[in-house]
Amino acid sequence: MEKTINFSETIKGGWYILGIIGRLDTATAPVGEEKIKMVMLNHVKVALDLSSLEYISSAGLRVLLRVAKIANKEKKEIVICGAKGMVQEILDDFDIEGFYTVYSSVDDLE
Repeated sequence: MEKTINFSETIKGGWYILGIIGRLDTATAPVGEEKIKMVMLNHVKVALDLSSLEYISSAGLRVLLRVAKIANKEKKEIVICGAKGMVQEILDDFDIEGFYTVYSSVDDLE
């Protein structure tokens, strides 16, 4: 099985919503991190929509930690939306809410 990552991009209110689709793992983490960083260069409020993320590994978690650190340093807001299934379980086990505000859906963004 080929490991892939794709993205969707939309704007809702003041939020730039970056959908991460597929897998965020060792093979795709560099591409995912670069994409998130590029989005953060141009937007102050970024929502990572993980509703179509099928899998996240420790490499993917490191990406989330690094971009959260960058957002904090640059006074930008980054949140996570829509994680479900195994991805939600992994994020819960990792206590991602210590680093991100988490929404159950992009519809919950204010």
